[in-house]
Amino acid sequence: MGYERRAGYRARHNSSFPIAYIGCNGLQNFGKPKLLSQLENMTAFAGISVSLFVVVLAVFLLGGIVKGILGFGLPLITIGLLPFFIPVELAIVISAVVQPFTNVGQLITSGNPRQAVACTWPVILTLGPGVALGAWYLSGVSADGLLLIAGCAVVAFSLTNLTGFTISISPRRSMVAGLATGFVAGVIGALTAINGMIFIMYLVGLGVERRVFRSSIALLFIVSALFIASGYWAVGFLDMGRAMLALACVVPSFIGMWIGNAIGERMPNEGFRKAVLIALLIIGAGFVVRGIGFG
Repeated sequence: MGYERRAGYRARHNSSFPIAYIGCNGLQNFGKPKLLSQLENMTAFAGISVSLFVVVLAVFLLGGIVKGILGFGLPLITIGLLPFFIPVELAIVISAVVQPFTNVGQLITSGNPRQAVACTWPVILTLGPGVALGAWYLSGVSADGLLLIAGCAVVAFSLTNLTGFTISISPRRSMVAGLATGFVAGVIGALTAINGMIFIMYLVGLGVERRVFRSSIALLFIVSALFIASGYWAVGFLDMGRAMLALACVVPSFIGMWIGNAIGERMPNEGFRKAVLIALLIIGAGFVVRGIGFG
């Protein structure tokens, strides 16, 4: 079903794809700069136009800036903004693929890999089954349903951050809590690419120290994203064209993070954090309304 929906989207937005586009490639590209022709070929395989490709890159640049300033927020920004321009399904897929690349550096610089694994192994153990269930469900849900789910995830993340809601996990219940966290985060991550708040609540509940927290959250993001990408590939949501599009988005994400780091050193983060979360709360609520059918 995911393949049929993806094929239908490509047919609506590029009626010549794939047979006519490829068959007439030489005629369509005649007289065009080589770089532009190659760009059109890549974006056609991903099912979008060159102009939309530029918009997608700009959104990931913005998401990188926010992540650079706050230390989080890239998938929140991309899932919050991209559905205004491309199908929510495509926004979720490319956001999930980009996420591990943006957390590798944090994992390396934070150190403490053994302590990170010791904190997170119960979560990692059940991430796979959770992702499998979420990806299976995702392959059959409608576009409006996806928009509703994504909107609920954005609203929940924003409200949790704004209210400062936390939980406390006793040492003897840490394994059970970790197993439950991994499964729930896997399902929600596969459906929305936004499961960071679940990981954060678990690690804060354990009371891990700051450096171990940074390495642990980076490890969870990386492992989760790898599971999600594999699940998307298995159900047909991720193909070579979409993978190429996602890899292209890694570059503006890193540029944005570099810019955000520079900005973050010169401005108070708390006011900016609240403004971003309030904006995302409004956007997420709009998605919920549209998903229900009132938009």
